Amino acid sequence: MTSAASTINNRAMNAEAVSNAAATLAAAAGGRRRMSRRASRNMFRMIAVLVIGVFLLVGLSAYTASLQHANNEIARENELLQAEIGSLNSQIVEATKVTRIERVATQEYGMVFPTSANCIRIDEEADTAGNLAAVIKSEAYN
Repeated sequence: MTSAASTINNRAMNAEAVSNAAATLAAAAGGRRRMSRRASRNMFRMIAVLVIGVFLLVGLSAYTASLQHANNEIARENELLQAEIGSLNSQIVEATKVTRIERVATQEYGMVFPTSANCIRIDEEADTAGNLAAVIKSEAYN
């Protein structure tokens, strides 16, 4: 019986070894599944972050384009206003020239240059020999 007992004992040991090996393989397979679940979760997270990033990129690009369009419109409006300012400045220069003022005063309003007979002397010591209109005219052009 020793050989039969020995065989039974060997078979029991083999069964236990096979059982241990099966448990080890099951644990390893379960571990792989967990790793694959972790990997799939990580992959899902990465894809979600990438999709969100792409949507943000597209949204920001559209917003940037609208801001650029508004900026271009403001720049065009600014150019028009600068041209209008230049035109108004030239009109101001033209309107404030002494010759134009004299022409408008004499032709449109009938004004005349005063003579020494039209002047009243306030200071006794002041020189009244010169024509006041000539003095004013010479001061205006200097």
